[in-house]
Formats: sequence, structure tokens, C-alpha cells
Amino acid sequence: MNTGGFKSKHTGPRVVWFIDGFNLYHSIKAAERDQPEIQFKWLDIPALCQSYLHVIGGGARLVGIHYFSAFADHLRSAYPDKLAKHQAFVRALTARKVRAHIGRIQQKRIWAFELSQWVKVYEEKESDVRLACLVLRLAVMGELDVAVLMTGDTDFIPLVEEFRLLYPNKSILFAFPYHRANRSLARICPDSFKVSK
Repeated sequence: MNTGGFKSKHTGPRVVWFIDGFNLYHSIKAAERDQPEIQFKWLDIPALCQSYLHVIGGGARLVGIHYFSAFADHLRSAYPDKLAKHQAFVRALTARKVRAHIGRIQQKRIWAFELSQWVKVYEEKESDVRLACLVLRLAVMGELDVAVLMTGDTDFIPLVEEFRLLYPNKSILFAFPYHRANRSLARICPDSFKVSK
């Protein structure tokens, strides 16, 4: 399996980035609130990943980027432009050799205590598990030396624990999106770093 098609002359550790798309999206929204004069949404993810290789060190080389998200089809009638922009962004990413893994959004009903009624909510499904499975698959196939997870989601702690048990000679760490840093993740992966605004 090809990790993503990025080529490099370096012989340092092979780095693959795994992007939690919704985590990054909420980070971008926070950056736009903090600095409204700048448009962040059309982020050049490959350039961003490349720019942080020096933090990993050892002549690290980018060999793949995987982006995980889901299209909000339930917003199609109310906000068709939102869905179209997300789809266009994913097409732009794939044109830059980023592999897109698109899950789904599922409706469910939850009891809202403050409203004393059932309400519909929508949640992303499959993306986190798909990301974790791919990290382990690329590691077992010997296609990465360093896995960088761009997220602040603690659901990935079991992945880190299993990865370390199975691959003590490989590294896993977090690149925390702006305003998404997490102390628990930083504690379990002390080599993690924050992505600045």
C-alpha cells in the first residue's frame, strides 16, 4: 500500500500525518474568531505538514497525509454552500496527493434535559476507528516510522497504547490544532507539539 505518494531525497524517518478533519475544522473556526481579518479555511495541509517536520527532527521526511472527515449531507437543503465548499476542499486536497477517507454522519435522538424533550443530533461515524486502523495497518506493513495525529481527541489514547506495545521502535505523537491541545494526550505523548495560529 502506498502511504500517500510524497517523495523526498532525505533518508530520515518516514512520517505519515493523520488529520482529524472535524477537529481541524473547529480549530480553524477558533483561529478565525481570534483573527477575523484572515481567512483560514483554504488551508494548505501538505505545506503545513511539511513545515513541522523539523520538530520531529532526524531528517524526517513526509511520505503520506491522510485526511478523515464526513460530508454533512443533512445540511444539503438548508446550507448547500457549506456542503459544496467541503467537497471542493476535499477535491483540492486529493489533487495535492492527500488521501481522503470520508465516513458518514448519522442522526440520533437524545434527551435534552433543559428542554424536557427528545431532540435530533448528528454525529460523525467511522472516522476515528478508520484512522486508528490505518495507523496500525501502515505500521504493520512497515510503511511509516513516525505517525503524527493532528487532533486533540482523547479517543485516540488506546491507539497510542497499542501502537507503543506493538511497535516500540516507531513513534506516535500529536500535532495539536490551534486551541485543541489536550493535557492527557500531551502526557501520554510528550513529544507532541502545538500547531500555531
